[in-house]
Amino acid sequence: MSDTTRGERFVGIDFYERDLDGARFVDCRFTACDFTEKDLVDVTFEGCALFDCRFNDTTLERVAFTGATLSGCSFAMTTLDGCKMTGSTFADCGWRHTTMVSGQWAMVTMRQQKLDGLDFTGARLSDADLSESSLRRTVFADADLSGANLRGADLRDADLRGARVDGIDLAQARFAQTRMDVDAALAVAAAQGIVIG
Repeated sequence: MSDTTRGERFVGIDFYERDLDGARFVDCRFTACDFTEKDLVDVTFEGCALFDCRFNDTTLERVAFTGATLSGCSFAMTTLDGCKMTGSTFADCGWRHTTMVSGQWAMVTMRQQKLDGLDFTGARLSDADLSESSLRRTVFADADLSGANLRGADLRDADLRGARVDGIDLAQARFAQTRMDVDAALAVAAAQGIVIG
């Protein structure tokens, strides 16, 4: 499937038997649809709205959710490999045992999400809104977090080693046992009003 579908509504559809590789959906609405165990390759959801959809036990390879809204969706036991989520909004989504392999998450809105233990190594999260999210044990090694909103985020036991943190207000994020390199540690100290030297 390589054609473009525009403005369609899909309700309660089980996509397991459908060939979606290379498909492009523009301004479509998906409600309670099931993509469980359906591996997707090069699928684009542009400006789409997805409500209560399941992407469980699935591999999403180079799948793009650009400018999309996802609410109540589940990504349990899912691998996101090289996916592009630019400008999308995620609300009340489930990320249990989700695996990320790089990817572009610039300008995403993921406020108040439970992202504990996820691995965003090498991902691009510039200007992402992760405010008030639980990011405990989350790995951001070598990720680009420049300009991200981490206000009220819980970064206890997180790994920020090698991450770009320029342009971030770190004063209101919560840190404890957080792993980071010297530059990030100095930025956190400065945000907390600590003068070193």
